[in-house]
Amino acid sequence: MTPTRSGWLGPLTLVLLSVVAAAAMVGIGISFSSSFSASQVAANASALHWTNATLGSAGIARASVAQAVFFAFDERVGVSSSEAKNAALAEALDNLDKVERLASAPDVPSEASVEEVRELVALGRSILAESESGDPVAAEHDRLTEFEPLFRRVDQRLAARQTVLAATIADSQAAGGRIARITQLAITFIIPAMTMLVFWWVLRRRLRMRELELGMRLEAERSLREAKDEFISGLSHELRTPLTTILGFSDVLAEDARLPGDVAEMLGYIHVHSSDLSRMVNDLITAARIDEGSLSSKSDLFWLADLVESIVHPYLKAGESIEVRVPPIQVYADRVHVRQIVHNLVANAVRHGGNEIAIGARVSGSRAHLVVADSGPGLADQKAESAFQRYVHQGREALVAGSVGLGLAVSRELAMRMSGSLDYSRVNGWTVFTLTLPSFATQSPIVEPESVAVVG
Repeated sequence: MTPTRSGWLGPLTLVLLSVVAAAAMVGIGISFSSSFSASQVAANASALHWTNATLGSAGIARASVAQAVFFAFDERVGVSSSEAKNAALAEALDNLDKVERLASAPDVPSEASVEEVRELVALGRSILAESESGDPVAAEHDRLTEFEPLFRRVDQRLAARQTVLAATIADSQAAGGRIARITQLAITFIIPAMTMLVFWWVLRRRLRMRELELGMRLEAERSLREAKDEFISGLSHELRTPLTTILGFSDVLAEDARLPGDVAEMLGYIHVHSSDLSRMVNDLITAARIDEGSLSSKSDLFWLADLVESIVHPYLKAGESIEVRVPPIQVYADRVHVRQIVHNLVANAVRHGGNEIAIGARVSGSRAHLVVADSGPGLADQKAESAFQRYVHQGREALVAGSVGLGLAVSRELAMRMSGSLDYSRVNGWTVFTLTLPSFATQSPIVEPESVAVVG
């Protein structure tokens, strides 16, 4: 028996009303959950902001107090002026005032170690007073025996609280989706990266100021080496994990053919820039390992074209125009080190080169020559002379903008460790970087970009 229209109307209306009611309930539940989650996130974000600001300001204040004491030593032994000492003292007092203002702010989290932070500020001022009164020996003794242990306790507690708050915010925002999590992970390494640059600058300045006093310089050099090793070790753990997550998620998402074109393009940019940041971190870690003498190499035979393709592919997906003509050449080298070098060269060409980028290669005897060239203006003559030196800057800008001043220096050192070389030149208006590596092939047809000749 076929049901009539009126017979279906009752059940259909009931189903529709049930669906509408369920949707309304879900909407109300989501709205309530979002509001509650937003308030929790806001409260935790405020606490995290205070913790981050206090942690960074306390670290800068610690460095400036130590600097002021060393300037007082320098004045006492006659290698520095009273004006320099007073300037360092004023800078240290100003940094301590900033920390104290944070500890006295009205929105200080109730669970924060405010009393210890205030005690740290008071102790720092006492040490500066001793230093200013002409007793830097007592000031240095108090700094090492009282100020440094107290700073480590404050630093550990704030860092632990920072970790807890970051984890809580991450849990609250889990329903926001993968993009929200990726954004949050990106935020978590900005502050450590900025702290790294500030801390690195302070250490270098302290080292230069103590070069005039042999005994103090040796002690400072030992302290700097320990601090650097500890910092690089922490950097490897703190930055590599979120970077790996960002790169992995963006790569997986980009493979979804159903994504709109603009979304796929944005994912390509996320992947490329995350890869660039990972490259800079690897340069820092590699430089530290070279200095320690702990960098190891393992050479094997692999195809150069496959490696270049894997590096260039994300840039092509992001819309970059790169001409690649690499023949089937096998090289005998450390695959990881070669990848780091080529990635640095391609990233520099994309960021700072001209509109045309070309990659080519050839074999000459037992040597393979890989060229990364672009139509940009290249480096000025005075910069080209120091392009392969570490941490070289021109005024306030890096020698190669968008870098930490390590990429080319680390790349050349890695090339030399593999019995190769890395050179820069200008050829027919093109900027040309040539990487030379050992190759077992003795003859091979030259396959080079049509726009620039391969030199080697």
